[in-house]
Amino acid sequence: MAVLLNQSSSLRFRIELVRRISDGITSPASLAMEAYVERYRHEPQLGFAPLLAVPKATLLDLDLIQFLESLEEMLEAVHGGDAARTASLEASIEPTVAIRIGGGPEAFQVEIGIDLLNVLEPVAGVEGARGADLALFQFFANGRAVLAFCQGLLQEFARFPTDPAKVAKGTPG
Repeated sequence: MAVLLNQSSSLRFRIELVRRISDGITSPASLAMEAYVERYRHEPQLGFAPLLAVPKATLLDLDLIQFLESLEEMLEAVHGGDAARTASLEASIEPTVAIRIGGGPEAFQVEIGIDLLNVLEPVAGVEGARGADLALFQFFANGRAVLAFCQGLLQEFARFPTDPAKVAKGTPG
């Protein structure tokens, strides 16, 4: 689980990579993921309660790798004194969840966009269209939270490696 807390620790964005959908042999390597925006509550019990849950989304390995690379480059640049970079993730297959992180070094602005197509119930037999209903969450996170989020994503991704031994070698030429 990768968690990104806001500066006051009252709001968090959480991503969980659930399982590998494809290993890249017949279709692009992809993962099933869940995403949550949660807020801290004291009642009825202490802890985080979901504001918005996306129980089913697909994320290409390549999209996640590019996001992790840009996030690491951004953190290195900010550490070196350049705060003009951003890192962003938007799923290529199912653009259900998008995240953009920029700024630093004191505070990073986090923007999370969620397409509500798979979240909202159909009303009177009518479903929404992709991109018609969006939720946007914006908050600030400190450098330690962004670094922990990056580390959490790396650990999550490491649990679902692709196995190059399973890729067909093809016929000899």
